[in-house]
Amino acid sequence: MSEQKEEARKAFEQVEAAADAARSNEQADERPAMPIDWSTEPTPAAANGVQVLHAPRQFAVVFTDHAPFPGRNAVDHKAGNERARVVASLRMDPDTYFQALSVMASNWNRFVEAHVPPQMRQPRFKLIDAGDMQLHGFKPEE
Repeated sequence: MSEQKEEARKAFEQVEAAADAARSNEQADERPAMPIDWSTEPTPAAANGVQVLHAPRQFAVVFTDHAPFPGRNAVDHKAGNERARVVASLRMDPDTYFQALSVMASNWNRFVEAHVPPQMRQPRFKLIDAGDMQLHGFKPEE
């Protein structure tokens, strides 16, 4: 298990290095991210699905693991009644959820800009009806 944790830590460090490189091209007035103490990270959970649920004051982001084997995790063990296994979940208030989405969308935009060849499609995220706010990695003229 610690081997998986070490691999995940290395992958996160690579992502952070790529994000740092992309950030160096960003405007200087950007608020820096808080440094992360990786020693506090629990064992990473592997997920191949995600679901988002919402209530008036809270969002739930549920990460799941599901392999489509007939009857897997079904209460009655019958095909057609399979359930995904929850591997991790987060609860957030609406402001934190919006912040998380913006950070993820900006990171995706930076990833596309840094790693997807210009001759290929480069799907990116953009904020709509946000006044002067816009995600990173999105050019104002677009």
